[in-house]
Amino acid sequence: MSINSCIVERFSELRELDEQEKDLLANLERDLKSYPTGERLQAIGDPASQFFTLHSGWACSVRVLADGQRQVLDIFLPGQVMGLREMGFDKSHAEIVALTDVEACPFPRTRLKELLEEAPRLGELFFIVMAREQAMLTERMISIGRRPALKRIAHFLLEFKVRLGCSDDEFEFPLNQPVIGDALGLSAVHVSRTLSTLRKRGLVASENGTIRLLDVEHLIDLAEFERGYLDCHMRWAQE
Repeated sequence: MSINSCIVERFSELRELDEQEKDLLANLERDLKSYPTGERLQAIGDPASQFFTLHSGWACSVRVLADGQRQVLDIFLPGQVMGLREMGFDKSHAEIVALTDVEACPFPRTRLKELLEEAPRLGELFFIVMAREQAMLTERMISIGRRPALKRIAHFLLEFKVRLGCSDDEFEFPLNQPVIGDALGLSAVHVSRTLSTLRKRGLVASENGTIRLLDVEHLIDLAEFERGYLDCHMRWAQE
């Protein structure tokens, strides 16, 4: 087993894994490849024949419309499996793009099938992971449809604090304003103005690709943030 497997670390947060399960998951990260910022790992219309484990860096899935407008669907962090939404299709419906320099491991879809046959308990974990990603997409849709910009961005920042598992209130945040806008349905100019408002209110500070939340409780109240959609668990599988 790899001693530096992000996917093993992430899945171990959900359930204690046995050695076979750790080995099978770590095996998904054996073909490590580097992708520079901005490189497309997967294009719309590509055969949906493989997934990627994200080992380091940040990436996203994107839909690009005919007029060039973009909608960011998912933002991936290390330990996530990218491309699972394409599981039931022959061709991909979204691009996967490196937001920073990333290391990722492509693996054929058949390998996931083999993994689930050898260790059925891992199927429960993949089910929970996909449910969490669907919950995040649903929450993003609510933000775009119903939350004003200030609440939308405050909620977005708090979500990443939880996702990154930060014990303090400062964390890496390498997303530029156009990407934030494409994720939240805002123009880059609107994102800039809204972040400026949060700074003037003494709620956030940013510098060199990091965000510092200066008043988390105020931000939670402002965004009406409830983290339950991020707190997936395995209790249902144990009942």
